[in-house]
Amino acid sequence: MGSNMGAISTSSHFLDEALEAAGLKDSFDARGNAHEDCPSCGAHRGMKLSLSRGQAQCFACGLNGPLLAYLHERNEARDWGHEPEHDAEIIVLEPHLPAVASIHRSEAPLRPHAAPTIETVALKTSDGKLGERIIISLLAFIFLGAGLAAATLSGFANYQAFSAGVGDPMQGQIWGWSGVIASVCSFGGFTFFWWHLSGKRLGEAFRALVFALAGAGTSIGGTSLYMMNNASSQSVEWQQAQQVQQVRTAQIIDWTRQLDGIPADTRSVEGLEAYSAGVEAAGRTHQKPYRDAQNELGLAKRRADLEAKIENARASLMSGNGNQVAMPKQTLPAWFFALMLEVFSSQGTSIAFVSLLLLYGAKPKDTDVQSLV
Repeated sequence: MGSNMGAISTSSHFLDEALEAAGLKDSFDARGNAHEDCPSCGAHRGMKLSLSRGQAQCFACGLNGPLLAYLHERNEARDWGHEPEHDAEIIVLEPHLPAVASIHRSEAPLRPHAAPTIETVALKTSDGKLGERIIISLLAFIFLGAGLAAATLSGFANYQAFSAGVGDPMQGQIWGWSGVIASVCSFGGFTFFWWHLSGKRLGEAFRALVFALAGAGTSIGGTSLYMMNNASSQSVEWQQAQQVQQVRTAQIIDWTRQLDGIPADTRSVEGLEAYSAGVEAAGRTHQKPYRDAQNELGLAKRRADLEAKIENARASLMSGNGNQVAMPKQTLPAWFFALMLEVFSSQGTSIAFVSLLLLYGAKPKDTDVQSLV
C-alpha cells in the first residue's frame, strides 16, 4: 500500500467548488481538518483531509497527495470503497485534471479492508521521530531506575515490618519476604494493567488492576508500619537516654556532696601509702600515728574514688557515650511517605515499561491502526 498521490496546485476558489461538489464543505472542524473513509484500504475515518496543508493522507495505508485530487476522484467515483470484498471490479480512477494532478495507485488489486503492511505502519509510527525515540527512551530508563530504587526501599521496609511481627526467626524471614513480593506485585501489576488496557483486553486489565492494588495496599501498609515502628523506637530511646542523663546528674550531685565531707587537708593516697610502708618496715604499727594514717588513707582512697566517678560521669554526659540520642524530629506522616514511595515505585516502573513497550514492542495490527486514526 505504499502508493503516493501526485502533486497539484490550485486556487482556493477552485478548491471551494470541489468541496461543494463532493458535499464536504461543512465536514471540516475549526482547525480545518476532516476525516473520511480511506478509498484504498477502507480504514474507517482513516483519510485525513487538511485545508491548511491542502493534503489528504491515510494514516493506515500511507496513501497521500493533494486534497484537490482526492476530491475530484471522489466526485467521479461516488461509490468508492463500497464494492464487495471478493470478485469486485477494480476501477482505476482517473480524474479530469492535468496529468500531474492524478492520484497514482499500485497496479495490485485494492481491497477495502486490507491490512496495512509492516512497512507502512513503521513509516507512520517512526518516520522522522528518531529524536522523540531517544528522548523518551532516556526518560523511560530514568523512570525505571527511580521506580526500581523506590521499589527496593519499599521492599526493604516491608521485609523489616513483616518479619518483626513474627517471633520465630525462620517464620519472620518467610513473612518478611512476603513483603518484598508485595512490592514486586505492585509495580508489575500496574504494568500489566496498562498493557492489557492498551490492547482493549478489559477483563484481563481489571484482574491486573485488582492484583496491583492488592500489592500496593500491602506495600503501603508495610512501609507505614516500618516507619511508625522506627519513630516509636527513636522516641523510646530518647526517653531512656533522658532518664540515664537525669540519673547521672543526680549521681554527680550526690558524689560531690560526699566529696565535700572529706577534709580538705587529707593527704594523697600515694603519700599515705609510702608513710605506712615506712612505719611497717620499722615495726611501729602499734603506735597511734600509724593508726591515724590508716584512717586518713581510707578517706584519701574514698576521695580518689569519688573524684574518678564524677569525672567519668561528666565525661559521659559531655560525649554521650552512646547513651545520648537526638530528640526525634517532626517528619512527614508515615502513611504519606509510604503512599508516595508506592506511587514512585509502581507508577514510575509501569510508565517506563509501557513506554519501552510502545517504542520497541510489536507493531500494531490492523484493528490497532484503525483505533489510532
